[in-house]
Amino acid sequence: MALLVLLVLVVVLSIVLLTALARRDAYFTMIVQDTTKFISVGESLKSILANVTGFKLSTALDLDNRQWLIPAKSEADWFGAFFRDARVVWFQKLLWKRLGIRFFGFLWPQVHVHWFDIRSMRTVKDPPPTNPDAPPPVRSRIVEVHPDNTRVNELRFMVPRPVYLEGIDLGEDNAKINLVLLPIYRQVIPALPVYTLQGNFFTLLDAAIEAAVVDFAASHRVAVYKALGPDGNENPKAGQFAADSIDQVPADERDLCEESPLTFALWLKLTKAGEGSPMERRLRNLNVSRRYLEDLRVKPGAEELVEYIEKSLIQGELTPIATERLRELIPSGIVPRFGFALVSYRLVAWEPHPDTKPLADALREKETNLHAAEGVRQKAYGERDAALAAATGQRAKYNLVDALIEKGVDANVAATVLREQIRTENVRDSKLNTWVEGGSGVTPVVPISGSPTSST
Repeated sequence: MALLVLLVLVVVLSIVLLTALARRDAYFTMIVQDTTKFISVGESLKSILANVTGFKLSTALDLDNRQWLIPAKSEADWFGAFFRDARVVWFQKLLWKRLGIRFFGFLWPQVHVHWFDIRSMRTVKDPPPTNPDAPPPVRSRIVEVHPDNTRVNELRFMVPRPVYLEGIDLGEDNAKINLVLLPIYRQVIPALPVYTLQGNFFTLLDAAIEAAVVDFAASHRVAVYKALGPDGNENPKAGQFAADSIDQVPADERDLCEESPLTFALWLKLTKAGEGSPMERRLRNLNVSRRYLEDLRVKPGAEELVEYIEKSLIQGELTPIATERLRELIPSGIVPRFGFALVSYRLVAWEPHPDTKPLADALREKETNLHAAEGVRQKAYGERDAALAAATGQRAKYNLVDALIEKGVDANVAATVLREQIRTENVRDSKLNTWVEGGSGVTPVVPISGSPTSST
């Protein structure tokens, strides 16, 4: 009995000791869900510990011989990758499953959890209740975060990063807009932002996104209606927005449309965010360049990286990076440059730039007047249609007279029939409860349909 108690005491003390060591990152460590920790020998990377749901560290290496986080096929596949370089695997798996701790080496502190500095942290705040006639500038939605300590020992898998873009020029009418975007990035190459960029990757990502949005605003083409219709006559919809792009116009209507650079009026109609929106497709396809993907395809053993790119990181066919500024910032794409992939974004808010505000006000007034005029037109059309319907009904009565005469009925008799019909309708449509016919020996009392009957 005493031996059993002693054994239990040893086990409990061992668990307490292991947990205490793990909390101090000494020999053992704990890894928060959906984050990655890095183990260094001296100042060099030894291993990457990724506790990310559904993702594992690849066995394949990219063009710079770095491992990626790629989808795991199963939980067993994830466990196999997580303990790939571990010794006494069964014991390590037991510690992980029961205590959530991971052994990383006997030579602590020379072998240690790597700490790095995260710079320029931001968040988005909700808009304050304000006067709608004088809203605050959209820039106020972004708040710079200044924590007491920016040194961290883990890298998050999903990273939201708000960015303010001021004075973005649209392609056609020199209009400018201000945007607050919230891109969502996914960790792809864990070692790159931590060791190569030393944690200083946020400002570089901001610059790349700004250059990409500037390029999109200047080069994107929407579909608008042509000046002339298919019959050669003037098209009343000339210049109006038809679709986000010419390939989204139905095939049977494509001849009626043409491409146009963005103007402020067309920007108002454009789908600005959401799955499949033009800007998201453009930004997602900057994750890797076409040249980088082609080079990766021919690298032996990199098939799982190519598959991940094609299935998850890009949308549709890649096009060459267009502008010189983008080629300088992301020559091979966002992923090989920063180790993150842009997976989605949200348009938090936008506003016309002060230089464009008069144009925005004029367009708003124009739209208001157009809607008011449309309302007046629809009312007039309704009154016209009602009058035409009434006239058509009246005309049908006289058609009866013509039909009777054609059948040989005397014209006076036919006119009498019409007179009686009109008189009956007038009585029916009046508020009379009882209609009394006089002028004969018998006085019939005819109740009006739906009215109480009385007698005289």
